[in-house]
Amino acid sequence: MKNKLLLTFGLLIFLSSTAFAQEERTIQGTVTDSEGKPLPGVNVLVKGTNIGTATNVEGHYEITISEENVTLIFSMVGFEQTEINTQDQSKIDVVLREGTVGLDEVTVVGYSEVDTEHLASSVSKVEMDNIQTRSIAKLQEAFSGTLPGVTLMQGSNLPGSVPGTISIRGISTLQNASPLVIVDGMEQSLTDIDPNQIKDITVLKDAASAAMYGSRGANGVIIIETKRGTADQFMVDVHSWAAVDDPIKLPDFVNSANYMRLNNEARSIQGQSEQFTQQEIDLAEQGEYINTDWMDTIMERKAYTHNTSASISGGGGVGTFNLMLGYIEENGLNNYEGTQKFSARFNTNINIADQFELLADFYAHRLQVDRLYANTDGHGLYRMAWEMNPTQEVFYNSDLDNHYKLHNDQNPLASIHEGGAWNALYDRSTINLRPRYYINDNLHLAGNVSYIVNKSADKYERDTFKFYDGDGEPVDVWQNAVGSSQGVSRSQITARALINYEQNLRKDKDKIYLIAGSEIMNNTYTDYREIAKSSFFGKLNYSFDNRYLLEGTARADGSSKFAPGQRWGFFPSGAFAWNIHNESFMSGLTDSGFLNRMKVRFSYGIIGNENVDPYLWQEVVNTWGWTMRVPNPDFTWEKQNQKNLGVDLTVLDNRLDVSFETYNKHSYDLIYSDFPVPPLTGSYYLTSSVNIGEVENKGWEVSASWSDQAGDFSYKVGGMLFNNENKVLKAGYAKSDTLIFTDDPDKIWYRGIAIDNYYGYESDGYFQNQQEVDEADAKLANTMPGDIRYVDQNGDGVINNQDKVNLGDPFPHFNYSVNIDLNYKRWDFSAVGQGVGKRTGRLKGLEGYPVKMDGSTNSLGTPRAYYMNNRWTPENPDSRFPRVWTGSSPNAELSDVWLSDASFFRIKTLEVGYSIPSIGNSIRNVRIYLNAQDAFTFTDWEGIEPERDEDYNGNGRYPRMASYSIGIQATIN
Repeated sequence: MKNKLLLTFGLLIFLSSTAFAQEERTIQGTVTDSEGKPLPGVNVLVKGTNIGTATNVEGHYEITISEENVTLIFSMVGFEQTEINTQDQSKIDVVLREGTVGLDEVTVVGYSEVDTEHLASSVSKVEMDNIQTRSIAKLQEAFSGTLPGVTLMQGSNLPGSVPGTISIRGISTLQNASPLVIVDGMEQSLTDIDPNQIKDITVLKDAASAAMYGSRGANGVIIIETKRGTADQFMVDVHSWAAVDDPIKLPDFVNSANYMRLNNEARSIQGQSEQFTQQEIDLAEQGEYINTDWMDTIMERKAYTHNTSASISGGGGVGTFNLMLGYIEENGLNNYEGTQKFSARFNTNINIADQFELLADFYAHRLQVDRLYANTDGHGLYRMAWEMNPTQEVFYNSDLDNHYKLHNDQNPLASIHEGGAWNALYDRSTINLRPRYYINDNLHLAGNVSYIVNKSADKYERDTFKFYDGDGEPVDVWQNAVGSSQGVSRSQITARALINYEQNLRKDKDKIYLIAGSEIMNNTYTDYREIAKSSFFGKLNYSFDNRYLLEGTARADGSSKFAPGQRWGFFPSGAFAWNIHNESFMSGLTDSGFLNRMKVRFSYGIIGNENVDPYLWQEVVNTWGWTMRVPNPDFTWEKQNQKNLGVDLTVLDNRLDVSFETYNKHSYDLIYSDFPVPPLTGSYYLTSSVNIGEVENKGWEVSASWSDQAGDFSYKVGGMLFNNENKVLKAGYAKSDTLIFTDDPDKIWYRGIAIDNYYGYESDGYFQNQQEVDEADAKLANTMPGDIRYVDQNGDGVINNQDKVNLGDPFPHFNYSVNIDLNYKRWDFSAVGQGVGKRTGRLKGLEGYPVKMDGSTNSLGTPRAYYMNNRWTPENPDSRFPRVWTGSSPNAELSDVWLSDASFFRIKTLEVGYSIPSIGNSIRNVRIYLNAQDAFTFTDWEGIEPERDEDYNGNGRYPRMASYSIGIQATIN
């Protein structure tokens, strides 16, 4: 392998040297704007090649070319691209004119670039200025309130965890609904990417844009380009920040006196003996009794985060390079838990003669996660603390060292200090090679070979620790434990071949873009699983007179995940757009500057989804010879057709920009991997993987921004509002079918409701006394005064599953955000607010109930003060919540009592910065900033965190955190 690498690099050096042996000449000049001011950072590229440079701080450039007459392309964001032929010239000064916002740019779509003005499909770009200047630890956080139609319900700030799931235009599958992420042409995870290494982020939202990815595009596509070096411009960019994290909201548990009162109250209602005496309650009221705040006990320190990244880039005639290094440390709320992540990315462009270019990218990261042996998921410690109550002591009052007191065989603080350590390593390495051969200015061939390998391992260690009772007698032993394991490794190899053609026609009135190619991908796991995919695709973009735009895409995908004969899917799409501003009858409005852009877009397409495990179509037999999974020879693709209509409008000299879209996504042949079937003889659990049901997501999106400048002051104000409605069209094989999920009794599908609906009882107040309970026929077992009265929907005098109804869905509706950017001389200020106008949340576990419903004693945990103040008592008959209870209770059933308004508005980001153009001759673009994230939340939500998914609520999770940071950025050259 080493010899092969040496031979390869030797060949590259030889070919490069032959390229330099050609006769060369130098072109130089200065690039300015229309006012004569020099423009630094303008890209200068030899058309049809990869040879280029950039202007320096004085706007000067110098580029070496072959003797032949070539064309130079001068481009910079915010200015019109200019092309100039070099024939008989050695000095070329260029004046760039300011361009219409968005029209002079190019957008990455599929495996190519298209002029933004020529796009007909729904594509959105993230404004990187607001991302690269912030202290973002995980890239997912950059998607909160930044793009219409894209939502991130941030569920966790746990170090080493994914903060939440991104969804693009709703959820329409039973399987993995995460969007596809492509980084420099390679499929990767958002968690892998350091935000400081990113150049551009593009989101493909409709079928016409995502169809180039066929089977992987049903949930949307996020395309990321990382930064590359610039020829003749050596520089070092540094970004470092440190943050202190603070819980947004912690549970407001009752104190020991109120806990005693509630415990006695529950036992009294249930006809049981009271546990605490009035004397004990009085002592607690006077502060002379145990009153343990278990949450405060386990949060031993302020959580903090530190991030430092550096980029070293430059290059010359042979090529360019960019070495990006990153280190991030996240520390949790106790003295042991935390993570460290080291990452390195090396991107290089190697020029081999004028027409051949090799883009070679190497990336590696190591994530080290340190957690407690008793809390390997990071949340268990907090669940344990929620299960305790304030009358329980942490330590015995004795002379013994570390004399912990066990309660239900647990003590959260003992778990931190005596419960042992668990450490895990997650490694990822990638190699990405992308050769390009430019046949001429309009045609080039491209390839892509990438290799990814993921590895993981963990170890744990715990020393022996003995627990003693109050008399010093041993009661339990945490025995010595040590071990390690190797995780399942995954390697992925992808090979792709492309042909790209781009040509101006009819004297530059028209333009055509054509790309075609093929791809193979293979995933291999060390547990002997293997997944293979193969694809053929093509895409055509045509701009007629820069007025009428056409897009057409076709892709065929084959996947080994499906049954033989069902493995291939065909996914076509098409789009049309009309640049109305380029019509002659609009010239009066455009010449006056009132109208700058007006585009109408329509698209339709079919894409697929195969985000499932392999081998699901096959039979599974357990070690006893019983069939556990019935084979399905018809198991095939999940499919989705999409319609999209959009309008883009820019007016008033590019100051006001407005966009509106409406869409309809119809998913069918949904994959249900665990569909229950009637058991065969000897089988107690039998399933099959089937294609069943149909789901619709339809919605709309509107966004607007206003920007202007007055002297040294410039500003931009923007906002967006979007909504998605989810509905089951067919739950089974027929429209009248009902699909019952055996693993979730609170979930059911039938036509007309949302896929993740709340399915439970409707309430009708509370039983006020024993007489009402006795006279009621329709009630659940063990009903008592203060319990929920459920509505007997069918009037049969019995409360059972037949009386459950659809109570709503947990999806966020009417999502909105506002953003403000202000700049005055060297000062800048930005603010982002994000909210949800309508959402129904479920109060689960101790967030709602007075006890943890653990299925046994149902007596663990401490009620929240909010529950205590709003519970039913004879003196408070019109209460928000039912009575306090222990043990089993009919109140624990899902009903509308436990649903609450989870809409919210949150100040996601507040940031102020100060920039220094230069310090000395080498340090420039120095910026110091203060940042606050998630600092203020406005909500009527009755639980702890309104932004969390239902799965994150209940009996204790790692707290959601607000972050306060200080950072510095600088460039050295």
